[in-house]
Formats: sequence, C-alpha cells, structure tokens
Amino acid sequence: MTPDRADHRDLIAASFCQSLRPLLVLGGDGAIAAASEGAGWLLGWRAAELAGVRLEDLVVPADVLRNCRGDAPCGATGLLQVQMRTAPGDLVPVEIRCSRFEQGGSRHCLLFLTDLRQRGHEDELRAVRLAKLSLLNQVSEALYGAHLSLEQILQAVLICVTAGEGLRFNRAFLLLIDETQEVLRGELAIGPGDREEAWRIWSDLAGERADLFAMMTTYDRSVKQTDTAVNAIVARMGVPLAETTHLLVRTMATRQAVRAGLSTPGPGVEAVLGWLGCAEFAVAPLTTRSGPLGVIIADNAFSRTPISDLDLEFLQMFANQSAAAIENSRLYGELERRLIDLRKAHQKQREDQETLMRMERLSVMGETSAVVAHELRNPLVAIGGFARALVRSMGQDDPNRQFAAIITEEVARMERIIHDLLDFIRPLKQTRETVVVDDLVRETVGRYLKRLEEKAISLDWDLGSGGAAVRCHPGEIQQVLENYLVNAMQAAGDGGFVTVATRALEGGVRVSVADNGPGFAPDLADKLFSPFFSTKPTGSGLGLTICAQIVKSHGGVTEAVNRPGGGAEFAFILPLPKDDEEAGPGAGVTTGNGL
Repeated sequence: MTPDRADHRDLIAASFCQSLRPLLVLGGDGAIAAASEGAGWLLGWRAAELAGVRLEDLVVPADVLRNCRGDAPCGATGLLQVQMRTAPGDLVPVEIRCSRFEQGGSRHCLLFLTDLRQRGHEDELRAVRLAKLSLLNQVSEALYGAHLSLEQILQAVLICVTAGEGLRFNRAFLLLIDETQEVLRGELAIGPGDREEAWRIWSDLAGERADLFAMMTTYDRSVKQTDTAVNAIVARMGVPLAETTHLLVRTMATRQAVRAGLSTPGPGVEAVLGWLGCAEFAVAPLTTRSGPLGVIIADNAFSRTPISDLDLEFLQMFANQSAAAIENSRLYGELERRLIDLRKAHQKQREDQETLMRMERLSVMGETSAVVAHELRNPLVAIGGFARALVRSMGQDDPNRQFAAIITEEVARMERIIHDLLDFIRPLKQTRETVVVDDLVRETVGRYLKRLEEKAISLDWDLGSGGAAVRCHPGEIQQVLENYLVNAMQAAGDGGFVTVATRALEGGVRVSVADNGPGFAPDLADKLFSPFFSTKPTGSGLGLTICAQIVKSHGGVTEAVNRPGGGAEFAFILPLPKDDEEAGPGAGVTTGNGL
C-alpha cells in the first residue's frame, strides 16, 4: 500500500470515528467493530468502549438483527425500530438502517442509528413552526387587510405578542423613536399588572378558543386605560439615541432580536431589568428599509417560562411584519394629511380666483359708477336749484308747493347717495398726522352737542386713552366717528342716551359709541359693514362700509356688538404709531379745540 493511500484510509477512519452521526460497524461475528462519537453519545458509552460489544447485548429484542452477521441475508436493509440499552441501563428508542459492504475479504454491516426521541422533538418543532406560520398569516391579514388606524395597529401588535393564540408572552412593551427629541420612548404596553391578576386572567381564559384575527381587529378599548399598571411602566422607559451602546439602541442597529437576563453583560440590561422587575426578557427591533422605528420588549414575568430560541425567532419575524405595518400606516396617514392640504389649497385657489374675478367686476362697476355719478351730479344740482327756487316763489297756499318740496327733498337724498358713492369708490387720502385721540373725539362730538340737546339725548363721556396719539387722517377719522354718532342718535331717539368712550389698548386705541336703542338682529352682524346694506329706509347702505374702509386703510379694525342691557355699540381700533412713524415730513400734532 502506498503512503498516500494509507493516509487516505486513515483520514476516512478518523472522520468515521469523530462523526456526530450515530454509526456502528458490525463484524461478521455480530460484534461491534467500530463506533462513531455520535453512537457513543447516544448509548452513553465512550466510542472506543463499544468495540467488541455484541450487538445482541444492546438491542431489544436481541434477535432482531441476528442475520447481520456472516454471509446470511441482512435483516435490516429496511428501517427497523428497536430499543437499545445505554451504559446506565436505560432503553432508548432507535431507528436502524443497515448497509452491507466488504473489506479485506470479509463482510460487514454499517448501521445508521436515529434517535427517535430527537426525531419526535424535531417533529414537534416542525409542527410548532407550521402553527406559528399560520399565526403570522393571521397577523398579516389583520395588520394589512383590516384598515386599522395607527393606534389600532399598535394595540394589535401587543395583543398578538401576549395572546394565548399568539406568541404567548406574559407582557409586551412597545417603544418608538421620537425623532424630534432623538430618543427611544415608551409608547404602549399590555399585560397583567401583578401575579394575581395574571392567574385570574389565565383562569378566565382556560378552555376558551379565541380567534386571533378577531381579537386584533375588534378590540375597541384603549390599552392605556385598561392596562394602567404596565403602561405606567412603559411611560418611564426612555433611551437617548446617542447612547449607541445601550442594549435597546444596539438591538435596532444590529436588526437582530436578543434575549437578555441577569447574567447578560453590556450597558442598558440592568436598566431594562429594573423597569420590568423580572429576571429575563426579549427585545426585537422594529426596522424597515428606511431605518429603525423602535423595539418590542416581551417577558414572562409571572409564568417565569424560559424564553426559547423558537420564541425569539418568531418574535423577530413578527416584529418585522409589525414594523412594515406601522410604517405603512404612518405613510398612509401622511398621504391623507397631504391630500387634505392639497384639497384645502385647491379650495383656497378657487376662492382666490373667485375673489379676483369679483374684484375685477367691482373695479369695472366702480369705474362705471364714478362716471355715472359725475354725469348725474350736475343735472341733479340744476334740478335741485330750480326746485328750491320754485318752492321759494310759491305761496304757502299754492297746491303745487307741496310737490315742489317733495322734488327738493328727493333730489337732496339723491345728492347724498351720489356723495356717499363717490366717497366709497374714490381712493382714500394718505396724508397722515399725529393726532391725540381724546382731543379729536372731543372736537368731533362737540359739533353735535346742540343737536343732542335739541333731542334731549344725554351724552356720557368716558375718555380714558390717557393722551394716546395715533397717525391718521383727522378728517377721515372724524367722518367715521360722526357716522357712528349720527347712527347712535337715531337709534336712541328723543330722550335716550349715548356713550362715547376711548380706551388705551396694548399697541392701539379703541374708540366706541354706544346707545340705548333696540340694537340689531344677531343674524345681521356680518352684513352691517357690507356695501349697500342698510336697515334704514332712506339710507344709502354705504356709510358703515366707508367707515370700515377708512379704518382698514389706517391699519385698524371695526366691530359692532349688542349691549347686554340693550342697545348697540359700534367701535374701531387704531394702532399706535411705530417708532419710525413718530416723525416725518410735514408731521405735526393736532390736538383739537378742546371743550
């Protein structure tokens, strides 16, 4: 035999002896010629000690392999299930397959042994995996087919981790990344609060078969409200993302579920154990292609069942499904928000377009109205002049005097309407002065003291702006105040009262005129400052509109309210001047005459 051939045979022999697969070589005399390490481990012997042991001394029944010797036909060419004695004397169920070969002119049998106990365990694991895969199918249907909201998805995830038909953990804690704070923060938890509650829940559920899909999709209570104890725990959980060595942050980075306990080294383990108050837990990362979302922490704090590799494997698979569902729900929510924003923008664009078209029409109408008003004013002045001349020329007993007086009054009303219309459509003057508000109010109201006295209307002064001054066109602001005052006198009637008040506000001054009249209907509040709207039969409907336009051009606002005790109050607020408006070309201070 050449050296190379001898080395090759030695290598094969060494491989056979060190194989973890249970193998026996049976000689023609029925004794074991050689055994592998796997056979020795199965039977409780050292492999070398099995050499020379007769097979019939190990097999029960002893004669089942009686033909596996000499030149007789082999009795184990198929699969035989027997029991074999171990060194301690126990019986192990074994399946044997025999293969004959010749070596050195003698026939031998190579026996392949299979531990039926291990096969049973593998079959059990296979059945469990099939059941878990069916479970994951239910989870997928619930998370993707039930149209759950994000909050419902988070609850469904925890329900599946803890349900008897799910992964069967005692408790589950969900932590999500808060990108604004750059922290992994506790969000939601589910599970019993203590051992007594756990045993009560398990006793109530004993014998019940709940459908996991129904549990995940029809749970209509808030987990935060029903599982307050565990949610108090999860509320304390928080880890900065900058702590990259922390167990929870590290798990997201590695994208691999881990099992940790009292003996597990590394930062963060002790902190999590302190939060949970148990000896062992599992962590599975919630990650997608776009990055990590958070983690799921699960434990068996009350049953104290060890967390197996299979539990960890399926927790990881489930976490992967859950992460995708959470991200899809967030993206769908973001899509909905953007769609709503797009609809609002489209609606705003349509409203702006309608407003622009309306403004264009109003602009044309304004220009046309200005031309018409100018063309009508001259004939009306002539008609009014001749009508007044006729009235003066007629005697008191002339029957036509009454008709001429009506013509005079109607022409005067038309002249006022044209005057208001021109005020409404002409550009407002921009010349401004610094004016003390209280002085301007005194001067304006002073012009109406005689008319107030004639109507026996009481006037109540309440000027309290403290000498505040504003930048304004005095004539225009007086026009606003006169309009308010005339309306108040008409509403109050003979014997009524009118209150004129000023108040200093933060950044402005408020001027108000109130009366004790009937007020206005609440449904008319939005129309009072609209063009051509009037509650008086002889009004043009432009007075308050012009007032609002003047105040708005000064950067102020107008308002009208009914007083609780009766009557109405009309007011406007003017802003105080900015520092750069205090002085300027032609700037001065108008104080009024004072009363």
